Amino acid sequence: MHNNRTTGLTSAQFATLTTALNKNLIWNQPGTRPHKTSLTQALKITLIYLRHNITEDLLADIFGLSQATISRIINRIESALLKLTELKVPELESLKNVPGSLVVDGTLIPIWNWSSQGQILFSGKHRRTGFNHQVICTLDGRLLAITDPVPGARHDVYAFRFHQLGRFLDESTLADKGYIGLGLLTPTKRKAGARMRARVKENNRRINRLRLVVERTIAQVKTWRVLHTGFRRPLGVYLRVFSVVWRLIFFTALDPL
Repeated sequence: MHNNRTTGLTSAQFATLTTALNKNLIWNQPGTRPHKTSLTQALKITLIYLRHNITEDLLADIFGLSQATISRIINRIESALLKLTELKVPELESLKNVPGSLVVDGTLIPIWNWSSQGQILFSGKHRRTGFNHQVICTLDGRLLAITDPVPGARHDVYAFRFHQLGRFLDESTLADKGYIGLGLLTPTKRKAGARMRARVKENNRRINRLRLVVERTIAQVKTWRVLHTGFRRPLGVYLRVFSVVWRLIFFTALDPL
C-alpha cells in the first residue's frame, strides 16, 4: 500500500511515528499472548481508519482479523499517539505571536444521531448532530489552531467566547457575519428596509474574498474523513479521536505531502 494514499502520511512521516511508538509503547508484553499484528501494521490500521472512516468490519476483512481485534488495536494506538512528543500541537497562546491578519470560522463535525444527547448536539443551521470547532488560519491558508469541541447546538459566538478567543484575535481578524459584535473584521449587515451603499457592498466583497481561505483550510482538515463523513463510535472517545487527528494534521503540515 502507498502510505500517502492510505494513511495520509509520507513514508518518512510514517517511519517517524513507527519509531516513536516503538520507543514509547511495549506492543507485546512479556508473558502475554502476542498480538496478531506487528506494531507497524497496527499503526497503519489506525491511520487508515482515521483517514477514510471506513468501518471496523471492513478493516477486519482487509487485514484478516476480527472486528473486536480491530477495535482494540485502534483504541490502543490512538491512546499511544496522544502521548508522543512528535505530535505536539501549539497552544492557543501562540496565536499572539503570529504576524499579520488571521481568519476564523466555525465548522460542524457530524456524528450519528445520539438520541440521549440530541438537544445539545443538534445544529439547527446544519440540520444534524455534531460538535462545533473553531478553525483559525493565516491569509495564505496556513492552519494555526482548531479548538476543542462544544455541542453542535451552540453557535459560533458561544464557541468563540467559550474558548476566550478574544484574547488572541482582534479587529484585524477576518470572520463572517456570524461573528458580528465580537470586535472582528466582519461584513456589514444590511438593515431591514434599508439599501446598502455601493461602497459598503464592495467592502463586504473584499472581506468575503479574503476570508474564503478558511473554507479551503477546513476542507483540508476534513480530508481526514472521520471528521467529515460522520463519527460512529461512542461519544466518550470523540475528544481523543479529534485530538489525535488534529495532531496528525499539524504533524503532516510541518512536512507537507
